[in-house]
Amino acid sequence: MGRDRFEELQGGYGGQDDTAIELGAFDARHAGYGNYDNGGNAGYGDGQFFKLLDSAKAQMEVIEESIKQIAYWHEQALEATSEHKYHQIIFDRDNLVSETNAHISEVKQNLENLAQSVDDPAISKSQRIAQATRQQSLAKKFSELLQRYHQMEYQYSKRNRDRLARQYRIARPDATDDEVAAAIDNDQAGQVFAQSVMSSSRQNDARRVLRDVEERQADIKKIDQTISQLAEMFVEISDMVNRQQETIDSIESAVEDTHGNVESAHKEVKQAIVYRIKARKKIWIALLLLIIIIIIIVVIIYFTVIKK
Repeated sequence: MGRDRFEELQGGYGGQDDTAIELGAFDARHAGYGNYDNGGNAGYGDGQFFKLLDSAKAQMEVIEESIKQIAYWHEQALEATSEHKYHQIIFDRDNLVSETNAHISEVKQNLENLAQSVDDPAISKSQRIAQATRQQSLAKKFSELLQRYHQMEYQYSKRNRDRLARQYRIARPDATDDEVAAAIDNDQAGQVFAQSVMSSSRQNDARRVLRDVEERQADIKKIDQTISQLAEMFVEISDMVNRQQETIDSIESAVEDTHGNVESAHKEVKQAIVYRIKARKKIWIALLLLIIIIIIIVVIIYFTVIKK
């Protein structure tokens, strides 16, 4: 039976097969946007940021359609009865898978560039929050897209393994489930199949399916490598989403602290104004009292000295 390698996030398949379709790293120089540099951050103005964001969205739409087409080719490969038709289907499908994986790598690189832009201290905090939120939202959608792609590939791998198991039992009807699973999962499965079917008492049936078994076993290895790579990329994108959330929380916390400081300063200013008004009131009262005292003194002098 097929194993879902999506759970084995830190695992991987030993050795790379020449027929594997790699999710190769995409050089940011090919993206055509921003001032990406491996040695530091590159900030984007809103115009460049949204241009790169829209580009990533458009690529994800292409990936979505490609996944549907790959699923169609998978179905055709499972139903193919002639060797020529099967080879043509696998050829067309592998070309599309290669293009799709290139788009996936490019979207991942674009998301990383956008994430770096958010870390640029030259842009305002409000811009950083807005950009970080949009980048995170797109990264989540990309993560969901990878999950769907992974699930589709896993289901195809499982169905291919089931088909392989049935073909193995044609050659060896007495084989146990453990023997079938071991033959399929063994790194030298092709040799195991060859030895098993050629030693079978039903050699005519065995020879007819041997070529198809070997080709489908090689196809399973390619799909399993793609599944493993998708799982690793899913983890990377999930980490990116989490880091972006930390950035958003940090910026929002700083904004709240700034807002708190502004509110505190505003209260202190209002309090200073109140104190100043009270101080002026006291000064006017003191002046009024002084004037009253002077008037009283003048009156006393007038009636006690001048009038006499």
